[in-house]
Amino acid sequence: MKSKQTSTIFILTMLVLLFTWSCKKESKEIERNAGSDIQQEAIKQNSAVVIFVVGDVRTQDRKLSFGETISITDVVKTGKKSLCDLQLIESNSGTVIRLKPETEFKIDPSTNPSQADVNLTLKSGSSLFKINNKLSKNESIRVTTPTMVAGVRGTSFSIDISRKGDALIQVFEGSVVARPNIPELESLPDDVKLNSKTVQIIEASLERNEVTLEAGQKVNITQSYTDKFLKDTGLKEAIPKALDSIQKGDSGSASQILDAISGTKEARASKVEAKIALIPSIKVEKSKDKELSSQLREFEELIALEKAKLENESTRKTEITARSKKKEETLIKRIEQITGKSSETLVLKNGSRIQGVIFQEGEIYHVLSTEGRQSFQESEVEGTEF
Repeated sequence: MKSKQTSTIFILTMLVLLFTWSCKKESKEIERNAGSDIQQEAIKQNSAVVIFVVGDVRTQDRKLSFGETISITDVVKTGKKSLCDLQLIESNSGTVIRLKPETEFKIDPSTNPSQADVNLTLKSGSSLFKINNKLSKNESIRVTTPTMVAGVRGTSFSIDISRKGDALIQVFEGSVVARPNIPELESLPDDVKLNSKTVQIIEASLERNEVTLEAGQKVNITQSYTDKFLKDTGLKEAIPKALDSIQKGDSGSASQILDAISGTKEARASKVEAKIALIPSIKVEKSKDKELSSQLREFEELIALEKAKLENESTRKTEITARSKKKEETLIKRIEQITGKSSETLVLKNGSRIQGVIFQEGEIYHVLSTEGRQSFQESEVEGTEF
């Protein structure tokens, strides 16, 4: 009898364990699917379409063309004598971004998929940003460069990154809030930053050091400025040691290493803040009239499509073509400027005429027009006209 009871208890115990394991597995599956859904939502919230392209523009291993879409998985690079205009798809802001020659750009994941925030990174090169419609209350656009973070509410501005990594931002309409960016600090895990009093003090000081730029103003945050910030605060030596500790799985020691640069706990706040106080504030300057007038004309080319038209993939290319036709003369001049060649008209044997900058490679004619790059066999071509 006792053996029978023991057997029954054993069976019941195994059933309970099996049920518990099944529930945990299902729970983990739900969490995994939820995480995947959030990631997909982040990708959905952060994408853009190519609305104008000239020359060699690539993302990873594919060459971008007119009407293609990029998302957070793509890093866009423009070559020499190349240019690319992108419009954010999901945002109501009508944001158009022009990537100039030799520029590297990407769209980052949304930090909060439930909000309409857009995070962009300009790693090198030059870009124009035009927000055609006022952002709603739950929308925000942030652009990060190697030395600067710019927060945008609704404006037209440009960012130029020099070979040395200096970031120059100029505002043409509206306003932009800019502050220094320390990528080495951003590389630290969130838990380490939260546990380090020194990091919290330094991050707060960076926030206080932000400036608001109005139309006609500019600011240049140099690599030497952020390097000095790292050196003077002690972060330059401490962060590599902290990252080494993190790689070894000891994040607790990482926070202690960062805090050790400011001495004892009692002296920490005053010592770090005293060091930061010696670092000069970033300087806002007035833009030159010549700089403003030449680029203001270029901003007029950055016409946004209505969101509904952009979202409809079946008619998207047709709508983009119609948009380009409205500014065809201006955009053709932009192609001429980028390529350094005058436009011509390629006459085909079927009677078609295509205006643009023409290149011939062997028996292939390439035409760079407002609709992107088109190629034709020599046997299809009647001739060219100026």
